[in-house]
Amino acid sequence: MLALCLAAGLVAPQAATAAPATTPSASTSSASTTIKAEDLDPAEATMIPEAELLATGCGSTCDGKNPATYKIYHSGCSNCYHYCGDDARTVASNTNGINLELRYSPRCRTAWTRVGSDFYYPTIRSYYLDGRVRTAYSGFAGAYYTQMVNDANLLARAEASAGPTTWWTSKY
Repeated sequence: MLALCLAAGLVAPQAATAAPATTPSASTSSASTTIKAEDLDPAEATMIPEAELLATGCGSTCDGKNPATYKIYHSGCSNCYHYCGDDARTVASNTNGINLELRYSPRCRTAWTRVGSDFYYPTIRSYYLDGRVRTAYSGFAGAYYTQMVNDANLLARAEASAGPTTWWTSKY
């Protein structure tokens, strides 16, 4: 875990020093295990209080982020985080000549599109409840899926195209 944190730049390596003259417990610092919101790269992670995450998800903070790699930290500790893809489920699909899925994370309250192959060009579209388009992301964030959109009190629809044909799912 420490190597992962070092590679991600979340924990700065400490310089080697001579053995302390005091007991080991006096030199132990919780700074290396504490994450502060201001220390996080907003392109890679965010800090959301656990109660807020449970109540409203990550909101528009997660718009345009990769559900498999974007970290949602809570509680301020270095191993207290989730990926939105961790609890994802398919909430709508289209199998009429395609394998198109609308994926949803209940914890993060986000949605994204997943397709069966890179032959299809995916889009995730977010809608206000009155039907107006809020935002959309096209292309791949990872293997066969798009970036996320906020889905808290909103609707989302998965879409994919290949040549002149476009498929979509119902809104969720």
